[in-house]
Amino acid sequence: MKHRRSAPVVLLALVGAVFLLSACGPSNSVRLLPPPPLDASVLPAPNAPSVSVVSFADKRVDTASIGVRRDGSAFSTTGDVAPWISRALADELARSGFQVSFATNVSQARSGNPDYLVTGQVDEVWLKESSSTEISSQMRVKCTLANRKGRLWSESCNASQSRSGLPSGSTAEDLLLDTLRDLVKPMAQKIVQTIETRKQ
Repeated sequence: MKHRRSAPVVLLALVGAVFLLSACGPSNSVRLLPPPPLDASVLPAPNAPSVSVVSFADKRVDTASIGVRRDGSAFSTTGDVAPWISRALADELARSGFQVSFATNVSQARSGNPDYLVTGQVDEVWLKESSSTEISSQMRVKCTLANRKGRLWSESCNASQSRSGLPSGSTAEDLLLDTLRDLVKPMAQKIVQTIETRKQ
């Protein structure tokens, strides 16, 4: 009889544990966390090329959401995805010693007469919650580097990550930030390499 009475208690405990795990998981609204700010000691190198990064165009099919949860509801964000990615790339280029500026459009960028212009488009920023303990992310952008004479380099760049483990409220946000870093670092390296090759 004691075992029969304890069964509902165990069941309630399990249901409560599942509820708590769900409550601790990511919410539908995801913040776009900024990368760490530039170190004050990072200064442009003497005679460094000037690079203007223009805010990328958002070419995603669904700009209102950034993913889907396991219950079919959408992940959304109050932030603007395209400037978030573009500014992160500008910061990464600044860490390489270039004189970097950020512009909201090409006209604004050209008014500063930079040596190089970086433009691009965001094709995908997507979160997928497969289960209460697993979430993945995917980003894809097309980036173009040009000088005053024309295009020098253009490429579609991708990054993806996944997380497994106990969920938390910041899981989705941290995952997006880490994926952003994986996206912009290789892009910045290719831009730097292209510019350095032109200088030789």
